[in-house]
Amino acid sequence: MPPATVVEWLGSVVEGHRHRPALIAGDQTWTYGELWERAGEIAHALLDQPGFGPEATVGLIGRNTPDYVAAYLGVMRAAGTVVPLNERLQAAEIGEQLELVRACGLIDADPELDWGDLLDGGPPAWHVSQLGPGAAHHLPSPSAGSNACILLTSGSTGRPKGVVHTHRALLHSALRLAAALPFGPAERSVAFLPFFASMPEQVLPALLSGAAVESIDRFDPERIARACRTATCFDAVPTIMARLLEEADHDALRRLSWVSFASEPMPVALLERWWDSLPGVATHQIYGMTECLPITHAGPAHLRRKPRSVGLPYPTSEVAVVGADGERLGPGSPGEVTCSTPARMAGYLGDPDATAAVTTASGAIRTGDLGQLDEDGALYLTGRLKDLIISGGLNVAPAEVEAAACRHPAVASAVVVGIPDPRWGETPVVVAVPTSGSPLAAGDLLSFCRTELPGFKRPSGAALVDRLPLTGIGKSAKSVVRDRILNGEITLVRSG
Repeated sequence: MPPATVVEWLGSVVEGHRHRPALIAGDQTWTYGELWERAGEIAHALLDQPGFGPEATVGLIGRNTPDYVAAYLGVMRAAGTVVPLNERLQAAEIGEQLELVRACGLIDADPELDWGDLLDGGPPAWHVSQLGPGAAHHLPSPSAGSNACILLTSGSTGRPKGVVHTHRALLHSALRLAAALPFGPAERSVAFLPFFASMPEQVLPALLSGAAVESIDRFDPERIARACRTATCFDAVPTIMARLLEEADHDALRRLSWVSFASEPMPVALLERWWDSLPGVATHQIYGMTECLPITHAGPAHLRRKPRSVGLPYPTSEVAVVGADGERLGPGSPGEVTCSTPARMAGYLGDPDATAAVTTASGAIRTGDLGQLDEDGALYLTGRLKDLIISGGLNVAPAEVEAAACRHPAVASAVVVGIPDPRWGETPVVVAVPTSGSPLAAGDLLSFCRTELPGFKRPSGAALVDRLPLTGIGKSAKSVVRDRILNGEITLVRSG
């Protein structure tokens, strides 16, 4: 029987590449054998913890380090369900997410912060260094249909949802990406996107192909450029590619063979700048979502022919564009993109209504993206049904930022919209109506939001108006607000 889970597949890779490098961080190198052994130690230690059992959920927080990867794999080797958490969030938000997924514990793989001290109550926190060799256990073998991970997404409401993926779906996703991208034992991939988001998209496909992953724990153009001198590829988002073109050593970037990018729209002008500056570095675009993982792929030749397209569906993906009543639309007709794939989610954790709301009668996932197909089946995205803001590849829910702004005692109402930003692709800005007679200034509101929100969610600009434009049913007309900002009718005060 062929391997049916990430654990089984990686075990087979370890057998053939035990002494080859798997993870590199600075002057530290872990071989595949060492990674497998360390993941096994963590798995054995977890089996000793009270409350841990098959498919038990375990939070994981930390930076891009070999220990993080070992912990991620260790949870799965113990047949648990790993829940990667965004270390940029505030401690209270992490606590709420641990409660949401009913975690039996939290693995702290952060080399700088002690999350056990930061969190107020909640499940036990184990520093990854404490999860060492312990009592020997027979490690269980998770089934293909059991839960492997829960990926948290804020969604358009700001309330997190737990997206459940099985071992079968996670393996299928990794193998589809590994087949579409030029991964293999000769590749060395620089990993600087946060591991809480990039494990399924970059790290797992690389490891299941026998490649080496060099991790960098934060975005640093100089460190990335140095790594590129001995690497062959990296995965990025378009805004980071733009910054690298501006800030990194092009001679170092030219050493790369290829790059992949995803998570946000790629401006054609930026893609052309990349091709002009680094003509020998091939480009691959990936389109997917948390609920569906990879959906389409556009390779170098495809992008040259159709730079506005996000590519063709994978051989095991069925992509359709549907109208408002669910009817399937033909080429050139815009509508909502749906996808059916073995890499789709099992559902939202504990929320069957939300799962049903995004699932069609045939079992496909409604992506919430607007797009159209051409005669060749290539997909073009034209917008989003929901107003989720994607800033630097990270999701920002306007409702959450609006709630923070409205906590200011001098704010009567507020709306948050995303506007184009040359550095982040898109950035949230807030437009508020002050309470009557209030001396509130836009700069005061920005300062207040800085105390209420983590960095990537903070609005980069604010404006105060006497009243907000409304739709016919009395809701704030966000599209009108955005248009007025872009045409200069509303003037923003920018954060420093």
